[in-house]
Amino acid sequence: MQGLLSRQGLTGPELEQIRELEAACAERQPLNMKLNWEMLTERPAGETNDFLYYEAGRLVGFLGLYGFATQPREIEATGMVHPDWRRRGIFGWLFAAAHRECQSREVERLLLISERASAPGIRFAEASGGQYAFSEYRMRFDGRTVPDFPARGLRLRQATAADRPVLQQIDAVCFGLAEDDSGGLERCQATYLAEAEGRVVGKIGLLQEGEDAYIFGFGIRPEFRGQGYGREALSLTLRQALAGPVRSVILEVAVQNERALSLYQSCGFERITAYDYYEFPL
Repeated sequence: MQGLLSRQGLTGPELEQIRELEAACAERQPLNMKLNWEMLTERPAGETNDFLYYEAGRLVGFLGLYGFATQPREIEATGMVHPDWRRRGIFGWLFAAAHRECQSREVERLLLISERASAPGIRFAEASGGQYAFSEYRMRFDGRTVPDFPARGLRLRQATAADRPVLQQIDAVCFGLAEDDSGGLERCQATYLAEAEGRVVGKIGLLQEGEDAYIFGFGIRPEFRGQGYGREALSLTLRQALAGPVRSVILEVAVQNERALSLYQSCGFERITAYDYYEFPL
């Protein structure tokens, strides 16, 4: 096997090769690459999202595309090249193939993600004409004791298809999405509504990947902010996650979102890395 291959779904051996490549990159420089393993293992049928580069039968480069229901007009991309095969143009070939694939879809922009600590990743994004768009912190909760906060009578209820309109409305007011752009029940139906006194005050997503749990899509409606609902929803979600065989709980937050950053830190989350996003119009 030699050269660049595109894939509509990954086989078990290919997933294992990607894990081995990730480990080889981490051995050279410890990073927290954003590979979205829960998506790699469940790719939609008939859609090309993964690009692999082989040298003499060995996987030395990988790039994955990730589309989210809450942002249907953009695609995220992230990837890696084995340290021993860098500076040979491999990532450029992978990215060019991914860019062509994105141009064939009804999306407006491609966001290439680089961990801030990865100098090669930042250099490639800038040299390839990417425009810096925004940054996110990855934060992790490693404790076993969840902080106690005053109870507000909040409860979490798993969302169903009937809740799609309210989920779309929350996405619109919390994340600036048009209501017809929001997918609502994204990521394995792992979305919960936060309810108090019969009213939906927000939503939060929780999924598990191996020994880690991930919080996503967390938003409190503006009229209910500043009343402790955010802390209680986060506390309940942490307790739910830690009730299982979970080592740590991870989330991501926009660097400029100081209110959310303060909330997460007050609950025991710590920053572990930063991701920079570079935009490539399509």
